[in-house]
Amino acid sequence: MEVVGGSKDSLSWEESVGLFLKIKSPVTSKNRGQLVQVLTHLCQSHAASRLRMMHDQRQLQKLIEHCLTFPVTPGERYSYLMCQLLNSLLRRQGAAMLSSETSDKVILWFSKALHSSSGEFQSEETIREILRALSNILRDAPDHTDEIYTSLAGTQGSLIRTLEFSSSYYVLAPAMQCLHLLTYVTPEVITETRQHGDEIFPAEVVSSIQRIVIRILKQPLPIPTVCPHKLYLNLIASALNIIYNLVVCAPNDVLGNIIVSACRPFVFYGLPGFAHSDLMRYVTETEVDIPISSGVDSDVSSRNYTNRNRRKRLRRKRAQPSRSTADSNSGPCPLMPSIEGVAVGIRSPPPASALTALSLKPQWARTDNATNKENSCSNTGVVAGEESSSGTASCDNSSVEVRTSGSETDFSDLEGGTEKESILMARVRQCSLQAINAVIDKVGKQHKFSYWPPLMCQNPSLMTSVLKDPSPLVRMASLQVINTFLLDSSQVLTLAVDNVGKGSYTTLGHQLGTSLRELHRCLALALLSEKFPGALIRTLKTIELLVENVNYSKLKPGLLTKIVTHVKYFMRYKEAVVQANSFSVMVSILMIKPQVPELQDILLRYQTPAPVSLTSPLEVVNSSALEEELPGEEIDDENNLKRAMEVMNLVSEDECDKSEDEVQGKTMVSWLIQRCVDSLLTPDHDAVRGIYIQVQLQSLKVLSAFVSEHLPIIHQSLPLIQHVISVCSDAVKEPQQKPVNFTHESSDIDPSLMSPDPGVVVEHAYTLLGSLLGAVKTETEKAPNACISSDQVQQLWLWTLQGPLQVLLQMAGATQKASANDGEERSQTKLENDASWRHRENEVPRSQEQVKQIVAMATVLSHLSSSIFESLGEEWISQVIMTVRWLVTNQDPELRLAGVRIMAIIVGFSGVVGNPGGPSLLQETIVTTLDILSEKESNVNRDRLLASWALANMSSVLDVYCDNWKHTESDSEDKLLSSQLIARLLEVGIRTCNDKNKIRTHGVRCVGNVTSFLKASQAAHPSIAPLVTKSVEMLVTCCSTGNNMKTRWNACYALGNILSSGRLPINTVPWRGQVLMTLGKLLESFKNYKVRIQACSALCSLRSREEFGTEYTAIWHVLFNGLDNAQNIIDYQEIRHRDELLNQICQGICQLTTHLTLEDAGMLSELLQLHQDMAQPLFRKAHLSLPPERTGFALSAQSRVEELLRSDALTEPQEQALSILQTLMASEDVSVRN
Repeated sequence: MEVVGGSKDSLSWEESVGLFLKIKSPVTSKNRGQLVQVLTHLCQSHAASRLRMMHDQRQLQKLIEHCLTFPVTPGERYSYLMCQLLNSLLRRQGAAMLSSETSDKVILWFSKALHSSSGEFQSEETIREILRALSNILRDAPDHTDEIYTSLAGTQGSLIRTLEFSSSYYVLAPAMQCLHLLTYVTPEVITETRQHGDEIFPAEVVSSIQRIVIRILKQPLPIPTVCPHKLYLNLIASALNIIYNLVVCAPNDVLGNIIVSACRPFVFYGLPGFAHSDLMRYVTETEVDIPISSGVDSDVSSRNYTNRNRRKRLRRKRAQPSRSTADSNSGPCPLMPSIEGVAVGIRSPPPASALTALSLKPQWARTDNATNKENSCSNTGVVAGEESSSGTASCDNSSVEVRTSGSETDFSDLEGGTEKESILMARVRQCSLQAINAVIDKVGKQHKFSYWPPLMCQNPSLMTSVLKDPSPLVRMASLQVINTFLLDSSQVLTLAVDNVGKGSYTTLGHQLGTSLRELHRCLALALLSEKFPGALIRTLKTIELLVENVNYSKLKPGLLTKIVTHVKYFMRYKEAVVQANSFSVMVSILMIKPQVPELQDILLRYQTPAPVSLTSPLEVVNSSALEEELPGEEIDDENNLKRAMEVMNLVSEDECDKSEDEVQGKTMVSWLIQRCVDSLLTPDHDAVRGIYIQVQLQSLKVLSAFVSEHLPIIHQSLPLIQHVISVCSDAVKEPQQKPVNFTHESSDIDPSLMSPDPGVVVEHAYTLLGSLLGAVKTETEKAPNACISSDQVQQLWLWTLQGPLQVLLQMAGATQKASANDGEERSQTKLENDASWRHRENEVPRSQEQVKQIVAMATVLSHLSSSIFESLGEEWISQVIMTVRWLVTNQDPELRLAGVRIMAIIVGFSGVVGNPGGPSLLQETIVTTLDILSEKESNVNRDRLLASWALANMSSVLDVYCDNWKHTESDSEDKLLSSQLIARLLEVGIRTCNDKNKIRTHGVRCVGNVTSFLKASQAAHPSIAPLVTKSVEMLVTCCSTGNNMKTRWNACYALGNILSSGRLPINTVPWRGQVLMTLGKLLESFKNYKVRIQACSALCSLRSREEFGTEYTAIWHVLFNGLDNAQNIIDYQEIRHRDELLNQICQGICQLTTHLTLEDAGMLSELLQLHQDMAQPLFRKAHLSLPPERTGFALSAQSRVEELLRSDALTEPQEQALSILQTLMASEDVSVRN
């Protein structure tokens, strides 16, 4: 291929390559001139040509491999030309054409060349050419070997030496860029490496990179004549990206504190008012964590404007932008004088105090002009905001100035090219925030708050970046760092307090409380001034995390009012995602625990009257929402907003003029409920067509949180909630149908959002219904202080069964009819409306969406209580049982699981136990549950956990069903549970005991319940007897091994049920001694006191002396040893259970005394004498603390001892033992109380 644009006398490309391949290494004086001439021609030919394709890849491979045979000699012309040729080849064709072996060889060759040239001042041009070529090949070959990492970035690596010894920024910038490309690792490689537990970078490489990068970050700002500003910005951006890569790939080897200290000054690089030299001055010094302490809250929401003249002046003033040029013209923000070399933050709030003259309404909600301006600003994007920043930069020598680029060089791309300096500075700030966020994320929730004081409590803080940075991407990065702080931080933030202590130092709680109050204020201001939708969503997410993790009961009131005041406006924002996030914030606010009086005041402060027709839940509620006036709100803006709402049909003129007498006769509805209803019951007009499916779902979640946490507030609005549930649960349409509320499409709305999936709305509507019924169930348990009566609860359930759940009941009834008629056609049982699947009686739903909706409907039945269930009447009870049977026997696994869950809750209700279909439903449910646990494929942990829990609940009421069985006693168990079903129950239960910890707990319960249910005749069955032995051995293993204390406690409880049931011949079973000794070891010295209490209860639950056998005396020793060492607490957390353990052991000794014989008394004489002094005060304390219902064993033991003392011919040991026991058992308090 000839060179395009070359002369006729010039050599062709192939001829030049052939001549070059004939020149062999080493270079001598004879072939040096020819080599330089050929390389010059090759470089010129390749640079001038526009190669469309390299036909002979083998020739190119040979060319590159031949170049690698020549060493780079500093100062030689051919070395520079050879590097230039390789750079040109790699830049045009890339390293993708090379094999991995060849790429490694090229990288190692460049590393050696760079290493040999780094010490020569004359070879700077060669070094820059090497770095160019190295960056090209590193960009296309992201995965490297340890040899390459060590050669380039080890302690003596070529890039490290170049960065250490070079003083030219034209060399430092490309070298840092190569280091950035070297440390970049694809996410797939990171995931695979972590799975195998390997290290990506050698420890030597991580250490050397950190050392050199942090040193460069801490260097002072160079002067423009030495380094152009754009070149310096690219250098710093590459260094910060390297830090980020190291933290992500090697989190255990990085220096978190040093990294955060080095990166923090660049968070504010280029912001007006903050000199970089001042921020860098104290990087290497020790920092003191001093929070911002505002003397006066500058937020306007905390002030009451009652002066009319002041309000008139405020109306005449134009609203100032949040990021105005006034702050930048004022010069750098001065710091307070340092104390012993420590920079102390200013005590006044950040410059955002200029917003005191602003309205509380966000800019988009004030006037139509503001909306138009916002649209124009959002179209311009990031660049518009950053241009304003570049124009307001300070001209002070100590601060960062906007400088023009230097002369055009080969590194013009690193100098920024056509990129503006404002964009490059924003990139530096964003990279520094990403590196800090990576450090905080990797250290974990236990240590991340060590970075809270320098980033959140010192000025400037991260909130300064959120409020003042012109770039929305940087503001979002700052908010992301705050989100990382707030995520899973409730255990630390609960220490925050507002009260100032009297000590000589600031406590951590007061430091957190001050910074949290400042964070609330700044986030509220950020909502007012933010225009970029992405940053606005991130701000709302930050507020949501803040509300979820802060304990407001320890802070002064006012914070929630400030948040709600600002967030409520965005519930009507034009962007659906912003609306949805605003509703999500309200969900977090409603779920605050413990509840604070301020929240109730917020919800009840502004109420809107509801029409009288809302007294019936089936009537439609007209959408109406009144906007309330808030402190600091301009009258003109309020009137404009009211007129705009009248246009949107949200407020009518008649409602604004109604008198108080007319309003008194109506039910008042909270403003939050009304806004949720407006989002769900959308009127058919153009003004509110921007409400999408996300807003509807979040509105339903808000209502669910409202009814579940604040039922006393919302109980008067239950008709309105019922109406919303009725409308939304009946909103299912065919996928081809369009929503009826939207008559035509708009060009500025996404068509995919205009066609929401109605099935999701139905699911959340039934979730709202379940939350309502669950809250009502919890509230009725507080009787007589409940806000809702039992009659109202009954009517609510009747409405539920007749309305929202009618479809589910009809589907179950239609299926039963179809099976009863046997061969009748399905068309005879179809409902009238056949347009939707919900009006058909299909036994198996046709899609996964329909299955989810049926599961949501069925889940509502799990909120039934025993009293309400029995008050519904026989007809409704039979329909519910029929529906549960249809779910349990359905072919779909999700429906079967939903039916099993419902049955596990209602299985103990007397209405189910006494119903003729109850026992058969129990059998079918047990079989279905066993099938779920026996399935090997597609059996996830959630299904096994729910099935094992249900099986444990159902096995605990087998005795109740046997007592209500209508057959003879001899046939009752065989009719209820066959031998095959019992054997299968034990097999599945034993297998469940070997599952995961949460599932194992329920398996232990199931095995214990079934084993204690068996009679001697059943346990002797050939197919059951081996399983009984295995079950007891499994229970012994579970109570004696494992770290899950809940499993151990349940195993002890199950063994106690087996020993105390009286159904099995305990005195003859072979496993009795093993069970008693295991329980004795737990009681004597186990670390968990709750397990010891249950072990003692199980150990002493035997009914006769014969059942104790030869272990009777050993159990006495165990009890006294346990009583003695129960006071030696190793774990301080067990001190709360110590008294209960002592009382249980004393009660157990009393139980053993009731079975005492004279022979046993003689053998226990020495033991009783040894522990008499220790036991007597403990028994006295136990007699005084035990309630009357637990003193029966003490009275029985006292009677037994007195009976034995009246015996004839007592030996001396027997008499001594009985006397000691009489002293221990005797208590005047016991006899008096009984």
